[in-house]
Amino acid sequence: MTVHPLRLAVLTRNLEPGRFGTTVTHWFEREAEQHDEFKPDLIDLSRLPLADLSGRIAEADAVVIVTAEYNHAYPGDLKTAIDAVRRPWYAKPVAFVVYGGRSRGLRAAEQLRLVFGELHAVPIRDTLAFHESD
Repeated sequence: MTVHPLRLAVLTRNLEPGRFGTTVTHWFEREAEQHDEFKPDLIDLSRLPLADLSGRIAEADAVVIVTAEYNHAYPGDLKTAIDAVRRPWYAKPVAFVVYGGRSRGLRAAEQLRLVFGELHAVPIRDTLAFHESD
């Protein structure tokens, strides 16, 4: 029996050099690439037209969202991207890698779980969270 690797869409907001989020995203991508079970597809929302996002999500078996927490929430441009996709979220496993100050981004992850539950996705309970020091 041939087992195909899971197509894992890794959705991030910005991959500018020197940003903490870029470091976290590339770390996660490297970790996923070390396992034959995963085939990561890195999606940078700052470079991908929103019209193309839905197709990339539809092609994925699962999605990992890498995001910061700002003002106790996830960023507005991420909300815009999530809302632009709609139907491909249905029954799609979605995991979260978050980062921020003291909360390590966990409040953003909690809010995202609620949103993806409403979209009939399958939010993964466990979260990777990183503290971003000043």
